[in-house]
Amino acid sequence: MRATQNDVAVIGGGVMGLSVGYNLAKKGLNTIILEGEYLNAGSTGRNMGVLKERIPHGVDKVSEDLVQLAVKGINLHSELPSKLGYNTFFRRSGCLQIAKDESELKDLQAYHIQYQKLGLKDRIMRPETIEKRWPYINSSNLIGGFYNSREAIVHPFAITWAYLESIKKLGGRVEKQNRAKEIRKTASGFKITAERGEHKAENVVIACGTHSSELPEQLGFKIPLIPWRKEILISEPVRPFLSPVLERLSESYQVAQTMRGEILGTMGFEPPSFDLSECTSEFLYRFANETVELIPSFRHLNVIRQWVGICDATPDFKPIVGQLDDGFYITCGHYDYGITLAPIVGKLLAENIVSGNQSSLLKAFDPHRFY
Repeated sequence: MRATQNDVAVIGGGVMGLSVGYNLAKKGLNTIILEGEYLNAGSTGRNMGVLKERIPHGVDKVSEDLVQLAVKGINLHSELPSKLGYNTFFRRSGCLQIAKDESELKDLQAYHIQYQKLGLKDRIMRPETIEKRWPYINSSNLIGGFYNSREAIVHPFAITWAYLESIKKLGGRVEKQNRAKEIRKTASGFKITAERGEHKAENVVIACGTHSSELPEQLGFKIPLIPWRKEILISEPVRPFLSPVLERLSESYQVAQTMRGEILGTMGFEPPSFDLSECTSEFLYRFANETVELIPSFRHLNVIRQWVGICDATPDFKPIVGQLDDGFYITCGHYDYGITLAPIVGKLLAENIVSGNQSSLLKAFDPHRFY
C-alpha cells in the first residue's frame, strides 16, 4: 500500500491530540490523526471533566506557568461551543476546596495568597457560610474552604466529538483503531508505519498520554513519564442540584454532578501502573464514607460503574510540550489537568509548528529540560 503524504501526523486521538489536529487543520495544513484504539478509550474518556485554574504544584507551591495556561484553557473552553458549533456541556459550576483540619486550611491559605498574586478570584468561605449557601453540605466537620466561581466542568465525550466533527469539516482525517507502530526519519520528514498502512509527514506530533514515550524512544529520545492510576465512579442520575464541584486537596478528592444528574467522584491515587482493570473496594468504601459525611443525602445513592484512569506525570509534575527535533513535536505529562489545558496547548503548539516560534507560555514546558 502506498504511503499517504501529509503536512502533519498527530499520533494520539485524545482531547489533546484532537485539539492540536483541529488547530493545524484550521490553519490549512493537511493533517491526519492516528488513534490506536476507539475514541475516548484513554485518559480523556476516563476523565471527570473538571476544569481547574487553581493548579497546585507541590505542597504550598503554585506554578505561575501552569496557572496562566489553565486560565487561558478555561477561557477557550467557554468559547468552544460557539466556535466549533457543538455543545460540549461546558458549565461554570465553580469549585469549593474544603478543609477539615488546621493543616489543610493552612495549605489552602498558602495557595490562596499565591493565586491572588496571579489574579485569581478565589475567596475564603467559613463553615456557616458554606452551609447557608449550599444547605445540602454538612459543614459540621469543616473548618473552612476557598471558592472559585470561574472553575468549570465539561463532558469529555462531548468535547471529543466536537473536535472530531470540526476536524472532518476542515478536511482533516482521523483514523481510529490504527495504532502507529514504527516511526523513522526520512530526507523529507518522517515515515510512520501503522497497523493499517503507512503515512509520510513533514511534521509529527506525539500526543499519546502515558504511552507518549514509546515512539520517541525509536528516534533516541527518552521521555520520563509515570503512569499514576486514579479510580473514578459514577452513580445513577438524580435531580441536578450539586454545584459547585467539591474538592479536598489532601485526599485528591473530588465530587461533581453532570448535567444529566449522575454523581462523579474520585479519591486518592493507586500505585503507578498501566493496568486499567483493577478497581478496588477500598476506593469505593473510602469515597462513600467521605461523601456521605459531606453530603448526607447521598447515603442511599446507587453506584452504577467504577473504573480506572491513568494520569501521565513527569518527574517535576509539569507537562512536556514542544519540539524534540526538526519537525518532531510532543505534548504529554499533563497529569490530571490535561483536559483543562487542551484548547490552549493545541492552539499554541499548532502556532509553533506553523511559525517555528515557541510561545513564551510554553517555554517552561520545553522537553529539553530533561536532557
